[in-house]
Amino acid sequence: MQIITCTEEHKDRLTEMWLISVHRTLYDLDPGDIEGYVHLFQENIVDKMELHGVRSRFGGELTGFIAMNGPKVELLVVHPHYQGQGISDLLLEHVAERGELVVDVTEQAPDVYEYYQRLGFIEAGRSGTTLHLIRPSLIQQTGA
Repeated sequence: MQIITCTEEHKDRLTEMWLISVHRTLYDLDPGDIEGYVHLFQENIVDKMELHGVRSRFGGELTGFIAMNGPKVELLVVHPHYQGQGISDLLLEHVAERGELVVDVTEQAPDVYEYYQRLGFIEAGRSGTTLHLIRPSLIQQTGA
């Protein structure tokens, strides 16, 4: 697997993976609203954020991506066909090289919360049902 910086050429695949993720998690989404959400995703995530993706070993297909806004993980998406292969771990470790990371998760997704905890994120606060998690930089963790 290879980590790449995503560019305009990846826009369609990024959107496809994001839409699959949305359909799997937001069951009550009105199909009429999809086009508007796609536009917002492309305008606010693809066009404005730092995006890293993982290409598969065979064929080079984009299998997952992470959207970063400074130290904040805004999105972490892995195509369902590639889940369980360590792609999200690989992406998080890649961006962790920069230092401290933060992410927001909903308390209504305990599996997501547990995933980030397993990777060293700790709760730093909350706003309603949103948990604010932080992962100190590796330098802070090791005391180097």
